[in-house]
Amino acid sequence: MKHLIFLLISAFSLSFILYACNEDDNAIPEKEEQTDNDTEESITVNAVTNLKASPTEKANELLISWNNAANVTTVELSWWPENEKESEASTINVSIFTGIKKERRITVSKYCTYNIGAVAIDKNGNRSKKVTTKGIPAEKDFRMNWEKLADSCTYVLIEQFMDKEKGTFWSTPNDLNHDSEFIYWQQAHAMDVVIYSYERIKKNNPELASTYENYFHLWYKNHANNYHNDPTDNTGFLNDFTDDMCWICLTLIHMTEATGDDLYIKTAKEIYDNYIITRTWTDYKGTGLPWKSDDPNRNACTNTPGCLIAAKLYLKYGNENYLEDAKTLYQYVINNLEEGNGKIEEPPLTYTQGTFGEACRQLYHATGESLYMKNAEEAIIYGLTSDRCTSNGILRHEGESMDQSIFKAVLIPYAVNLALDENATPSVRTQIHTCIERNAETLRHHLNRSQWPAMYCNYFWGETFPQDGIGSMGAQTSGASLMEGAARLLTTSDSEE
Repeated sequence: MKHLIFLLISAFSLSFILYACNEDDNAIPEKEEQTDNDTEESITVNAVTNLKASPTEKANELLISWNNAANVTTVELSWWPENEKESEASTINVSIFTGIKKERRITVSKYCTYNIGAVAIDKNGNRSKKVTTKGIPAEKDFRMNWEKLADSCTYVLIEQFMDKEKGTFWSTPNDLNHDSEFIYWQQAHAMDVVIYSYERIKKNNPELASTYENYFHLWYKNHANNYHNDPTDNTGFLNDFTDDMCWICLTLIHMTEATGDDLYIKTAKEIYDNYIITRTWTDYKGTGLPWKSDDPNRNACTNTPGCLIAAKLYLKYGNENYLEDAKTLYQYVINNLEEGNGKIEEPPLTYTQGTFGEACRQLYHATGESLYMKNAEEAIIYGLTSDRCTSNGILRHEGESMDQSIFKAVLIPYAVNLALDENATPSVRTQIHTCIERNAETLRHHLNRSQWPAMYCNYFWGETFPQDGIGSMGAQTSGASLMEGAARLLTTSDSEE
């Protein structure tokens, strides 16, 4: 009996212990049913930031820009007029491969204020919250006023780099570096920019044109800053460097073409007759002009402008000797310096490409021989398009010296002359037009207007001049020459449409 009672008590105690164990915190609970929402992990996709909608230069177009977070593979853009329903929004998906910053141009249906939405999406299709902004497109296509921009760039050249008491130019703004004593041949190309501006404005702005004419007189009176003084020189423009005199003569001729005052071309004729063509010498290579009075090397930068002067003097005076000189110097370049496909000398430089092209164009008009026009077109097109003369389709950085930085100022006006010449091949004229416009648009977008009037053109037009940099007369002359060329070419083309 005692044994039976013991067994019953033991069984009861065991049941109690098992029950107590089931109530313990460490006990494994029975598995309960769970919903699908409980099993899914919550995933957050970061929204885009810095969403903006800016008008472009085209009517009814917006430039949408934003920053992406990491792991975003697509951004869904949507847009709808402010007063219409979002449910009728236009939508595009923009794939994101690399980078944080992204932009996309969109075309909208009409001119009004638009709501712009952006949703970031990851690779699994998870979406962020929509970010919105507003944008208003341009109502009309932007039409560049090249004449005003030319006015602006030429103004900077004059205001920052010209000694207005002498009509000559310093190498740095207000001669900051005090190194303008030997700036001579560059004076020709800086003044050429002012002459082209004068030709463009003289009918509509006679007061400013009169001011420019005074600069011409001062420049002439001060012999273009010629540092070489010779008591036997009747002109004041004699120099050891033959090419320096050539460039000066071409600008003197341009002054007469612009103003009708023969004083300048008569001086150019005297310099050419007495100090330039008298230096030619002949050997088995032919007859050509030496670089310097004491250096017999005959190069392109001397013989191409010499040829151009002779051609222009022939067209002015009709003296056959000038035409023969032009043909002789042309032949020297062809036989010794032209390397095929329009390339002139090694390395090819824009100023010799342009000058030989203009010399050939003038010879064409003097003789009517088509070969000269063909040579003109090849030389100019090589200078504008060859990868030896350009970088990403823009005229390249040729150097920061006062010589190198002004080279493009020689090519541009002669290229424009060819593009405006109705006797040139139409396809060549179109190609030049495209090149000039591309370069001008590039420079336009890299002018720092906030620095006005120190709005300097850079050595390479695809980069903005640094704010802490010292402006260069050579670079400013090249840039202003481009804008004056664009005003002549693009404005003329626009008016013909």
